[in-house]
Amino acid sequence: MKTGEDRRLTDIDTQPLGAAWSHDGTRIAYIDVDGRWGVAGLCVVDVATGKITRLQGSLGQPGSPSWSPDGKYVAIPLSYKYSNSFREGTNQVYMVPTDGVGKAFWHLPEPNMSMDTRAGGGPAWSPDGTKMAAIYEGLLKIWPVAADGKPLGPPRSYTSDISYFPSWAGDNKTILFQSADKLKSLDTETGAITDIPLDLTYRIANPTGRTVIHVSNLVDSVHDVTQHDKDIIVDGHRIAEIRDHDPALHQAEHFVDGTGLTAIPGLIEHHSHAQKDFGSNLERAWLAYGITTVRDPGTQIYDAVEDREAAESGARLSPRLYVAGPLLEWQRVYYKMGVAVSSPAHLEREFTRMRALHYDMIKSYVRMPDLFQRQIVRAAHEMGIPVSGHEIFPAAFSGVDGTEHMGATSRRGYSPKQGPQGMAYEDVIQLFGRSGRTLTPTHFGAMTPYLAKHPGYKDDPRLNLYPVWARETITEADPMASMLRPLLEGQYKSLKKMYDAGTLVTAGTDTMIANNLHAEISSYVDAGLTPFQALQTATVNSAKDLNLDAGTLEAGKLADIVLVDGDPRADIANTFKVKKVMMNGVIHDVDDIVAGGMRK
Repeated sequence: MKTGEDRRLTDIDTQPLGAAWSHDGTRIAYIDVDGRWGVAGLCVVDVATGKITRLQGSLGQPGSPSWSPDGKYVAIPLSYKYSNSFREGTNQVYMVPTDGVGKAFWHLPEPNMSMDTRAGGGPAWSPDGTKMAAIYEGLLKIWPVAADGKPLGPPRSYTSDISYFPSWAGDNKTILFQSADKLKSLDTETGAITDIPLDLTYRIANPTGRTVIHVSNLVDSVHDVTQHDKDIIVDGHRIAEIRDHDPALHQAEHFVDGTGLTAIPGLIEHHSHAQKDFGSNLERAWLAYGITTVRDPGTQIYDAVEDREAAESGARLSPRLYVAGPLLEWQRVYYKMGVAVSSPAHLEREFTRMRALHYDMIKSYVRMPDLFQRQIVRAAHEMGIPVSGHEIFPAAFSGVDGTEHMGATSRRGYSPKQGPQGMAYEDVIQLFGRSGRTLTPTHFGAMTPYLAKHPGYKDDPRLNLYPVWARETITEADPMASMLRPLLEGQYKSLKKMYDAGTLVTAGTDTMIANNLHAEISSYVDAGLTPFQALQTATVNSAKDLNLDAGTLEAGKLADIVLVDGDPRADIANTFKVKKVMMNGVIHDVDDIVAGGMRK
């Protein structure tokens, strides 16, 4: 701090998150993401030597650590499961001794009541060790604890507005916390709450200048034809004109020679949860695989907004991001990016935050009762944003706009979309088709047959943007994919029937690893769609669902342009062969994107 010099403390291939200083300043605890969907261990690093001690092996999406004052314990939020088969439970306090010998144990400050979320909901241990703070029911609550974190009384509310991410000051009485789009402090002795002035304005990056892109082929995602020898004229970040090739245009200030390449619209990943597990390489990899827009239907609350604003302002090389708030779950919760909504009053507080942070959509999750699901639809539609979920009925009746997954669960037992062997019955097909609702199939297991056809894709250098464990989900046998693979044939038949009935099919993968999107749209061809129709699921169809002025190559549209080697209409796998990407008025070579994100 005195010199302003940085010192790199760790050299690991996994992703450290949630760093927390011990009170004596000698150690830092962190969660170590080493598996898909936020699975992470708990580690402590010695600040002087850099020695890492692993206190816990891989845990189910733990939250950030908080130290006891004497350094003997680290508290983390973790899911206390009611059932392994259904996985969900309540977020409780998991105590981990730091001596490497003692056994971890649970504290339940309020049994059967869940901390809202493991992503910023606490617990935060006071510096003197006498209290803990966390978020319950959308409110900041505090309770007394013993030296080992044992609750000595029930949590008591200190706020009436939506709250998040409590942090103690050194005086043991002041807590800093977020409230919707505000930053506030609480004096726990007097109850006084003070607004802290904060300027979070930013400027959207609007590029200027003209770029001319010459391509040998062009598929506009509107007409099922391949056009040849075309120039795409881009003013700022919009397509001004597409015309026959004119060598005179080569004199433009910004000229891109795409001779031999095919221009297609930027791909849209319609279902991916943008976690911090890969750092900024997550966004780089999406672009490198030709993905220029990502829809995130549920994520950690403020991470989503930060990601979106970093992309819009040009502060981070990234696709455009459409983000939801957290998964809105009813009382129990499994995923770290979910919120355990405890009551109708709590749900209204979530709506307050939704409006303040301007979510792009909301996802009603698998335990939300009909009555409150309808309230979610009402609040979202008043904002002009859509609602999605896992169900088809009664969600279609309640006004939910779209459905995620061909086969994902509903904890309420309503309307599975598929029966045995992945087959859908006619009532489900007609519910999708006649409503014209959106379906994002997420064909888990599609990567295996895709790589069987294209084994060389396992060695693609873009995979090096991911940590080793993430690469192995592509290159090694995936137990989950193996389990679900027998369902694929039935899912393919059902998808084709739904598509023919009028369902708006949008391509998404439920994974952050970008090449899964190419396997997904390839699986639609296996299901009976033409390559052109499959391309549309990741371009114009998804743009329609997002109300996004992109998804096609036409004058006036946003210039989200990908140059690939080969014609996707001849072989949909050619979408994988990305050479250049235009995003926000700037053309990027894929090799440069990869080189800029390589781990040192």
